[in-house]
Amino acid sequence: MPQVTSAGGLSAPDAGRPPEPLLADRKVEPDVPGEGVHEPGSKDVRETGGYALQAVVRTGEGPGPPKAAEVNASAIDSVRRKTEARMAIEAGSARARFVFSGGFVVPPGTELRARIDRYGHLLLWPGEATYRIAEAGSARALLGERRLDVAPQSLADVQASEETGRRLNMRTRRVDLSTRAAKAVFELATLREAGEGGTLVCRLLLELMSASPASSVCAVDEVPVHAELRWATGGTLTFDVTSIARRLEFPSGSLNVPPASLAFVTSPPPFSPADLLVSRAELAAFRTAPVDVPTPASRDAQPPPPDSGLLLINASDELRVVWLDGVEVAWIAPGNRLALPMLLRGRYALQWRTFLGDGLDAPDTVIVPGTSEVEAGR
Repeated sequence: MPQVTSAGGLSAPDAGRPPEPLLADRKVEPDVPGEGVHEPGSKDVRETGGYALQAVVRTGEGPGPPKAAEVNASAIDSVRRKTEARMAIEAGSARARFVFSGGFVVPPGTELRARIDRYGHLLLWPGEATYRIAEAGSARALLGERRLDVAPQSLADVQASEETGRRLNMRTRRVDLSTRAAKAVFELATLREAGEGGTLVCRLLLELMSASPASSVCAVDEVPVHAELRWATGGTLTFDVTSIARRLEFPSGSLNVPPASLAFVTSPPPFSPADLLVSRAELAAFRTAPVDVPTPASRDAQPPPPDSGLLLINASDELRVVWLDGVEVAWIAPGNRLALPMLLRGRYALQWRTFLGDGLDAPDTVIVPGTSEVEAGR
């Protein structure tokens, strides 16, 4: 039976030495899977195998499109599925790899890698033969704003529940936990010989709610298959594993933390002012034909509307995501703008949000050609 810690969580009796925090200015020696992580010179014969998980991250539905004959519902639904934020997870007995794609604000192919004996992650940026240190507490800023700022963390209040459920045809147990940032429910499934790979998945989810990675939630051989985070500021984020596959062996080097071929850098991730998450053709297909609608009067100090399309302006102090007709279509860094000239004339439903869903502006109906701006302080 797992032991209850002072933080109210669960801890394996043979947890070994405390993990070492990764530091942003300190490189990590090349890793060799198959070598144990708890004691120098020990071996872990299962490290080359484990489980491959596919998961999605959702922050609720955006406002749906107006009811009109020109609305192309099938095209909108197709793009909505494409832009779903997806995570491919490889979890060994003591190491894990997270690969992001779809509607994340980090570029597709961005990776985080982790070891059970270290707090924090290694960040592998696509297109670079490098790695950076994402210190414990930085995952929230990375996934929300493409930054590596370290947020204050505290031990989560963890309460194991007697309530059980089923996910992916497996029995799960429920854990309730809370921090100042959020209240959450984790559902954990037991996977044979999963080791502590599931703990690394738990740590990533804990970081999103500003909880210390020392907040023990997963026991050995447990993996989170569902988590719902309810933000103190309003809004929710859900994590759902959609498939699990046993892997007797992972590709060579896929779990190295870090691989020997990568160079260590201390520079921040590359800056980008904005990005469109869908193609121009896909966005144009949201309507089957243009429709002339009255142009609203411009407010004082508001820039004149563009001749075509939609101009998006982020005057706030945080990265914002734009949802259009219920689809996450773009993100814009603070103080930047993005033009969508391909949108056909007509009415659209728009909402400005943070990626993590902890900041939601009220939905709005915008007229194209036109401008939508999120203001400072919102």
